[in-house]
Amino acid sequence: MRLGIDFGTTRTVVSAALDGRYPVASFELADGYRDYLRGLAVQTGDALHFGDEAAALLADGAAGITGVVRSVKRAITGLAPDDRVDALAGRPVDALELAAAYLAWLRDAIRTRSNLEVAPNEPLEVTIAVPAGAGSRQRFLTLEAFTRAGFEVAGLVNEPTAAAVEYAHRHLKGVGKRSPKRYVVIYDLGGGTFDTAAVSLEGARRFQLLHSDGVPALGGEDFDARLLELALDQLGVRPESLAPATLVALLERCREAKETLSPASRRVLVDTSPHLDGLVDAPGSAVLDTRELYRACAELIERTLAPVARLFASLEAHGIDPDNARELGGLYLVGGATSFPAVARALRKRYGRKILLAPQPHAATAVGLAVAGDPDAGVLVREAATRYFGVWREAAGGREIVFDPIFSRDAIPDDDARVAERHYAPAHAVGHLRFLECSALGPGGRPEGELTPWPTVLFPYDPILVDHPDLGACPVSRRSDAPRDHVIETYTYAQDGTIALQIENATRGYRQRFVLGARGRVA
Repeated sequence: MRLGIDFGTTRTVVSAALDGRYPVASFELADGYRDYLRGLAVQTGDALHFGDEAAALLADGAAGITGVVRSVKRAITGLAPDDRVDALAGRPVDALELAAAYLAWLRDAIRTRSNLEVAPNEPLEVTIAVPAGAGSRQRFLTLEAFTRAGFEVAGLVNEPTAAAVEYAHRHLKGVGKRSPKRYVVIYDLGGGTFDTAAVSLEGARRFQLLHSDGVPALGGEDFDARLLELALDQLGVRPESLAPATLVALLERCREAKETLSPASRRVLVDTSPHLDGLVDAPGSAVLDTRELYRACAELIERTLAPVARLFASLEAHGIDPDNARELGGLYLVGGATSFPAVARALRKRYGRKILLAPQPHAATAVGLAVAGDPDAGVLVREAATRYFGVWREAAGGREIVFDPIFSRDAIPDDDARVAERHYAPAHAVGHLRFLECSALGPGGRPEGELTPWPTVLFPYDPILVDHPDLGACPVSRRSDAPRDHVIETYTYAQDGTIALQIENATRGYRQRFVLGARGRVA
C-alpha cells in the first residue's frame, strides 16, 4: 500500500495511490467518519492518548491528566530528538518518542479504522513531507519517527512542493507541454506554520522548488488563540487563572467555532461550557462579531503577505518575469487555515484573479504526496536547499571564529545527492565541530534570521584518542605533529534534506561517519 501522509499541526491526512486514483482516507470515529485525525495528545500517568480519545479526556475533564500537547507536530518542532517535551509533566517523554508514538497510533488507525483495504501483513510505504523551511534536524526527526512507527519511508518532500504536485495533477490539461505556465506559487497556511514557495512546472511531470519563504510559527492555531482572547475578555475571565488542560480544551472549542465560519458569517459563537462552570455568572458561551475577530487576526495575515512579496521578487533570478501573468499558474491556497474567510479576502485584495483555492485545502499536500510517491504517475521532484548549513571554524592563526557555509540555500542537489568536502591539517587533538543552520547570511557571511544550532560533533584528530570513551572530557590542546595529518570532511546532502558527514584522518587511516541529527556515530 503506497500512501502520502501529511503529518500536520492540527490534522494528519492520509491519501492512497490506487490504480491512478488518489483518494483521501476516512477514519471511523465515535461520531462518524472523518477524513483526518487530530494531532492532539494527552498524558495520563505513563500513558499517552491521541486524537479523539485525547479530546474526549479533555472534554470530560478527566482526572489524572498530567500533560496536554495540543499539537504533536508543533510540540516537537525546533527540538532535538532527545529533547524532553516540557508540556508532558508526568513520565518524561522526548521529542522522538512522542512523534513515534503518535505515528504508531496513526499506523494502527490506518489498518483498523480507515476505509482503506490493507492486508494484515501488508507493508505501508509512505511519502511524507516537512515544511519548506524545516532544518535537517526536523527532517531527521520526522524520518526517524515514521521509521520507528513501522512505516517504510519511500521519500520526503517539502510541503509546498507536494501541494504543487497536487495542483498540476488536478490541472493536467492546463499545464501541459504547450502551456505558457512556467510555475505555481503555493500559499500554505496550516495549523502551525506558513510556507510559500515557487515551484516550476515542466510538462506537468517535473517539479523543481525554485525558492521558498515563510514564517515558521504562524498558523490557524494563532487565529484560535486570538478568538479565545476575545471570548475570555467578553466573559471577564483571565487566561492565567485557567489550568493548561482547560486552556487547550477551550482552544479546541475556538477551532471548532472558527471552522464553521463562511464569508457570509456575521457572528461566531464559542461554547465554553463546561470548562468555565463556576467562573462566570452568564451562560458558558461568548458571541462575537466576526469583524472584531478579523481585525484581531489582520496582523497575523499581514505577516504572511511579506514572504509572498519577497518570493515574487526572487523569481527574476530564475529568468521568470513575475509581472507576466501568463507564466503564473496561480497563487494556490492550501492548508486548513486558508479556509478562514479573512485570509482569502486579504489575498484577493492584493493579488486579484491570481488566487486559486484548493478544492480540499487541508488534504492537498497529502494527495500531492501520494502522487509523488506513485511510480506509475511518472513524477520527478527536485528540491532546493531551503536553509544555509555550515560550521564554525578557527580562522588562520586561531584568533577569530568564522562561519563556513557548507551548503547554501536554493542550491539544488544532483540526481542523488550533493557532496561537499573540506581538507585541512588539524591543530588540536580533538575536533569540536559546532554546526548551525540559518535562514540568511548577513555582512561578512554572518548567520542571520532563524538560527538552529546543532549538538557538537567530536572527532579524535589524535589517533591515540580514537577509542576514548568521552572525547568531551579531553583537554583542549594543540598538537605539535598535527601539520603532518590530512583530514577530510565529506558532507552529503540527500534529496530529502538530511545531511551525513564522514570525517577521515587520511594520514592515519581511520574515519567516522555521522548522520547529523542522530544521537551518535552510525557507522
